[in-house]
Amino acid sequence: MKRHARTIPAIALLLTVAACHRESPVDAGSTNVSTAAPATAATSNVASSTAVAPSKVEATSNAFDVEVTLSPAAHKRLASQGESLIVSAEYFGYPSDLAEEQHVPGSENPWLTLHRAQLELEGAQLGDTATARFPAVALDAKQLAWTNAPGAPQVNINVYSGRRSSPDNLLECGMFQGAIAVAARAPIKVSCGLIGEKSH
Repeated sequence: MKRHARTIPAIALLLTVAACHRESPVDAGSTNVSTAAPATAATSNVASSTAVAPSKVEATSNAFDVEVTLSPAAHKRLASQGESLIVSAEYFGYPSDLAEEQHVPGSENPWLTLHRAQLELEGAQLGDTATARFPAVALDAKQLAWTNAPGAPQVNINVYSGRRSSPDNLLECGMFQGAIAVAARAPIKVSCGLIGEKSH
C-alpha cells in the first residue's frame, strides 16, 4: 500500500505537466491574435489616408500657371514706362437646359460665371517670360449644378497692360479658353506684342 501511495502523486505530477503542455498552443494562439490587432489598425490607417487623398488632389486640380512671352518691343515699352501686366481668368460653365428653363440668373448669357481672378505682374516679374500662378479655388457646387457639365468647368484667360502709363491697353495678346483640367496639366503659353506691332 505504501508503494501505491507513492505512485499516485507521481502520476498526478505527470498529468499536471502534460496539461501544461496542452495549454501552451492555446496561449500561442492568443499571442497571434493580439499581434494581429495592430496590423488591422495599421491597415485601417492606410485606408483612411487613401480615402483622404482624392480630396487633396481635387482641391489643387484647378490651380494653373500662365506663361506670358513678351516681344522685345513690348518688354522695352513696359519696362521704360513702369507699366504692369495683368492676367485675368474667368471660370465659367455653359448653362444647362434646366437653368435656361428656370431662368437662373446669368443663364441668358452664353456662359455662367463661376469665379473671377486676376494677377498683376510688374518690375522684376516682367522678364522675357512672365509667369502668373493662379492658386486653386473652391467653386460653388450649386452654381456648378446649373451648368451642362458640372464636373468640367471652363476658364477664359486674357492678358493686357495695367494702364498705369496710358488709359488704353498697350498690348495685343493671344488668349486661352478651355477646360480647367486642361489648363492645370501644363503652363498655358500666351504671346504678347505691342498693338500695331507687325510680328511678336
